[in-house]
This record gives sequence, C-alpha cells and structure tokens, in this order.
Amino acid sequence: MSGFTDLRDKLKSMTPHRDNYKKVFEQNNGEKRKHRESDDDESEYEERRDAEARKVKSGIKQASIFTPEDCAHIEAKIDEVVAKGDKGLYREHTVDRAPLRNKYFFGEGYTYGSQLEKRGPGQERLYSKGEVDDIPDWVHELVIDRLVAHGVIPEGFVNSAVINDYQPGGCIVSHVDPIHIFERPIVSVSFFSDSALCFGCKFNFKPIRVTEPVLHLPVRRGSVTILSGYAADDITHCIRPQDIKERRAVIILRKTREDAPRLDSDSLSPPLQSSEKRHILKAKRSHRKADPDAAHRPRVLEMDKELQRRSISSRQRRHSDNGSENSWRRVEEREPSSRYTHPHDHTPSRRVKMRRH
Repeated sequence: MSGFTDLRDKLKSMTPHRDNYKKVFEQNNGEKRKHRESDDDESEYEERRDAEARKVKSGIKQASIFTPEDCAHIEAKIDEVVAKGDKGLYREHTVDRAPLRNKYFFGEGYTYGSQLEKRGPGQERLYSKGEVDDIPDWVHELVIDRLVAHGVIPEGFVNSAVINDYQPGGCIVSHVDPIHIFERPIVSVSFFSDSALCFGCKFNFKPIRVTEPVLHLPVRRGSVTILSGYAADDITHCIRPQDIKERRAVIILRKTREDAPRLDSDSLSPPLQSSEKRHILKAKRSHRKADPDAAHRPRVLEMDKELQRRSISSRQRRHSDNGSENSWRRVEEREPSSRYTHPHDHTPSRRVKMRRH
C-alpha cells in the first residue's frame, strides 16, 4: 500500500516545489500589485532621495575666488600645458588621453580604470616617485597660493594637481576619489565655461546614458568646490556628457596619504622610444566649431568606428569572393569545352579554371 487515498496527494508529494513556487509567485505578484496600487512607496522613495541629497549638500562648500581676469590668465596657462602635451614633452605617465577628455597629472599620478590589472575600488596605486612631472610653478602661484590666502586649504596641503580638459560631450563616469590614496577635502577649480557636478548617477553605454542624479550641483567658471564627508566618501560623483556644452577644464588639488600604496618601478611597462611616445601622445583635438547639440547625441568612439569599418570590409570581401565564384560557374556553363585541352593533343588532359582579370 502506498498510503495515499487521493492521487492528488500523491502528485503533490512528488512535486512539493510546485506549491512553494506557487506561494512565492503569489507573494511576489501581490507585492507588485501592492506597489502599483499604492502611492506611499513613491513618496517614501522621494523622501529617501531628498534625505540623501541633504547629506550630500552637508559635505559640499563652494566659493567664488577667481575673477574673469584671473580665469583668462589661468586658462592661457592651461593651453600651454595642452600644447606641451601635444608635443610629447611630458613624462610618460603625466598625460592620459580618452575620447573628449585629457588628464594631466602633476606631483603624483595613479593607476585607475582600465589601467588596473584587478579592477574595483581599493585597487588603485600611486606611481613611483618621479613617474609624472612636478606641479608647475604657475599652479602654485596662481591657484594654490590664492586658496591658502582665502583659508580654503592649509599651507603645504597640496602635493597632487590634476588638470582635466573636456571637449563638448566629454564626461567622467561615476566614481569616488580613492579613499586609500587621497586625504580629504578634495578641492577643484573650474575654468573656460560653466558646467555641473552630479552625485549618485549610474552610467550605461552604447549609447551612453546616465540616470537622474541624487544631486545636480552647478559649477561656474572660476568657482571653487570643496568635497568632504558624505559627498566625498559615501556617494559617487561624475560629469555627464550633457553638462559639457563647451570646452571646460578643472584643476583638482589633493593631498596623498602617507600610507598610500605605490606601484613598484619593476611593475611598470618598459620605457617607450621617443618616437613611439610622440605617436601615442598625438593630439586628438578638433578645431571645428562645436555643435551645441553634440553633447546630447550618442557618442561613437574610435573603437566602435574601427569595428564598423572591419565589418563593412569583411562583407565586401565576401561579396567579391562570391561574385568571382558565380562568374566562374557562368563561364563553365557557357563554354564547357574550355575546361579541357583539345582531344588530339598528346598532353594529358587537365582542367583549366577561367579567371577574371
């Protein structure tokens, strides 16, 4: 005797997971229905975002220190840095190029993003001493000394200066400045045009898309932005493509931690020949007038263009090969006798393929 008086009980005992699945499905479906029918969840979500935005604001300070005349003087110096980089006159790790964005490291440089063998927060490493150029004198005189005089940073705080030069539509993805590399605060000064710094965004690519930020912070030309606390450590910040409508540059001033990890000089790639270095550092800048709507269009990167060119070239080769083969077959059908030598010849018969010239 099996002990079952009802076949349904037997089937149920053989497939207990179906009841569990049904319960889970009904529970999840009920939760979704409840979520759709209730406005409380939406209001709670907005309250959480507002609370987080307030936390972000608590870690942000801004000041207007540099006049338009000051900005013009500093911007001319930035142009000199760009020109020097275009000529390949800096050390190998001073200049880092990306589509529509170039970085210039001074004082201290570090590995990040695709440069890392192991990706992820905490994997960044400072380069060995001397791998990047020293901070230019004009950065000390025109920028750092002014900030010290206004009480923004203490004397001797800055040992790392980075210049980010953005073209219209350029961006920098969401990130937190490595906590194990840099002390706080993080100080930045904006030049050339107004823009915005966004917090709590997520990036998607091909085409590039960015979610709504928790906080959208306008940054004006000549303004100083200081990040610390929650804004620096507990939420990501980024520059969105749609917020760079004109050329924009920012000078980021930081202090590295004394215990920040460094790369060994042996782990660095072998030095390049000067000609190779100049080739790599060749300018990727366009002197065409910027399209004001370019920042809102999907960007096609050089790697995508190359893949597209390879795909088109491959299709053309296949089409050409097929055309040659079909032509040869048509010739065979029209002139079957041409495939062999004359029957009265004493040489062995052989096939002769008709080729196009």
